[in-house]
Amino acid sequence: MDFDEVNVLKETQRLYQKLYDDCKQAWRDLYRDRYTELWVWLKGEKPDEDEIDDLVEMELSGLLYVSHPVTKYIFDAEVLRKRDRMWEDMLASPTKVQKQLAMEKASRFWVQMTGWYTDFTSQDAEIQALRNAGIKKVLRHEMDDDKVCQTCRELDGKVYAIDKIPPLEHLRCRRWFEPVPEKK
Repeated sequence: MDFDEVNVLKETQRLYQKLYDDCKQAWRDLYRDRYTELWVWLKGEKPDEDEIDDLVEMELSGLLYVSHPVTKYIFDAEVLRKRDRMWEDMLASPTKVQKQLAMEKASRFWVQMTGWYTDFTSQDAEIQALRNAGIKKVLRHEMDDDKVCQTCRELDGKVYAIDKIPPLEHLRCRRWFEPVPEKK
């Protein structure tokens, strides 16, 4: 059986669209859950559902359709670029084994990229919940293990105004923030 390039291209396009749609829905759910979890912790009540839906769509648009400060690319465009790169690799591969390796490479890229954006979604939801709850300052924390880089270790314990939180220093950063009580 010969390699059917047209069907591979069509199936790849369909697959990437399905993966993308599934990820967007998962990120909507994650954003809503993380925001709600922190809001309930801060305010003791659930946030308004209609407001959350609008917020989720607005925040995800900013995350997926605008250049990200850490990755330096636009997720939406990068999905197409990675898909097209996989097509090129598949078409240029003369053997079934090489075609399989090209597919595996594309899968690894997809998992890596969506993992980054899952982290970004969760952290953005937490910061937005703090901001919307009226928190003015936050204390930065790092995980207490040997995986923390030197840059992040030096930033551990710093206090930031909620609107002055710096962007992530690197991918897979595990920083988190705690509200700083206002002095009375």
